[in-house]
Formats: sequence, C-alpha cells, structure tokens
Amino acid sequence: MRREVLGSFRGLILAIGVQFVLAAPQQDVEIKLPPAVASETVFIRYRLAGEDLGGWIQPRRGVSSYAIRTTREGNPARLRAVIYAPGCALQTLDLPPSATSRQEYFFICHPLPTVRISGKLIRLDRLYGRQVKLRAKYVAQWAQAFLGLRDDIVVDIPVGEVVDLGVDSRFDIQVPDFSQDALAGAPDHPGALQIWARDRVSDDLVALLMPAGPEAATRPIGGVRILPEYSPEIVFAPCSADPPQVHDAIGFALRPAPKDACGP
Repeated sequence: MRREVLGSFRGLILAIGVQFVLAAPQQDVEIKLPPAVASETVFIRYRLAGEDLGGWIQPRRGVSSYAIRTTREGNPARLRAVIYAPGCALQTLDLPPSATSRQEYFFICHPLPTVRISGKLIRLDRLYGRQVKLRAKYVAQWAQAFLGLRDDIVVDIPVGEVVDLGVDSRFDIQVPDFSQDALAGAPDHPGALQIWARDRVSDDLVALLMPAGPEAATRPIGGVRILPEYSPEIVFAPCSADPPQVHDAIGFALRPAPKDACGP
C-alpha cells in the first residue's frame, strides 16, 4: 500500500513537472510608441529566424504599443523588423533571443520632411472606365536581405495620403523625403516609390502608374527614384493590375498585349 501511494505521488510530481514545461511563458517583444504617433498608421514588417514569410502587425487605433510573439517551436527566436510611422524616418529592429519573457523597444520618431510628386496621367483607357484614387508605396528592396526573405517577396510600405485623380488627369501627392532618411537614402539601400491606382469605391487595385516620359528610361521597378525633389510634372501611364476581359465581335475573349497594358 505504501509503495502504491509513493508511486502515485511520484506520478503526480512528474505530471506537474510536464505541465509546468508545457505552460512555460511565451516570449514577446513589445514595441512602444510615443504619444504623438497614431497607432493605426504604424507599419511593422517582421520575421523570426527560421520562418519563410514572417508577418505584419495588424494596425489598431488607440493602442500605445504592439507585441510580437518571439517564440518559435517552443524556443526563443531572433526577431528582425522594419518599422515606419508617417512623418518619421524608417527604423530597423534586430533583437537576438532573450531569456526574459518580454523585451521592450521604444520607437522614437525622427522627423522626416515630405516632397511633392506632381503627375499627369495619360492612356486613361487602361483604367477601363473605373474611378480611382491614388496611393504611394515605398518599395524597400534592401529590406528583403535584412529580414532574410526570398528575392520574390516584396517589402512595400504605404506612404503619404490618399489623393483623387483630378478632372484634368493631374495629381499632386506628398511622400516622405527618403533621400534624407539614413536607411532609405543610403547608397547600399536600394528602393523606389510607386504610385498605385485603386478603385474609389471597392478599394481594389486597378493599376500601377508607370513613368512614361523622360523618367521612363531610369524608372526602377516600375516607380520613381528616391530624390530630394522631382520634375514639375511627371507623365505616367497605367499598367493594369487586373485588366477586364475584352471580347471581339464574335464573343471571343481578347487578352491585351503587354505593350498595350504597361507600355508608354
């Protein structure tokens, strides 16, 4: 009887020990925001060591920080992240695994000025009659290597305000002056600004606006270079993201030629 009680007691201790291991606290990195930064405008793209794709934070209004789980397969993992907030310079975060359950990182906004891109849109037929609004994105080519992502995974960050296309097919859009950003403006940190047209009602992507004037010869990855100032007016042409099917007189679907869809 005594042996049975002792065996049961040992089994109970073992079970508690197993539960303790399984219930070990997860590890987080808490990214704290200054009061002047609107939390719903913050962009954070991150990856834990060993992951293929990594992830993004889901923007939320009225929060003072974001937490990222840094436990992978039960073990602490290295975290790398790219952080952006409107009006602030880009920041990167590289934290090795830690024995503590929570690490804190304070995002300090280093003010960044803006620069204006003035454009005129031609070939409106490539919008296929859709009413559009425009939004710029910063394509951070350098961020792929920093985060450890494959070359075919693009890191693009929405920047600037959403603007409407004017009745005269012209637009002005304010974007961060990344030429003065220590990361985006560095010679070994390639990147570009792209301007995308979205459906004004559904918000679906309609087209990428490609420089079609003198800037077309030097356009990087379908956008404009990072410069401290731009030409008074840049000519753009839409490159349709998902052109609707056009049918001939008999009813057969026609696919637009690449030159027609994205050429000058």
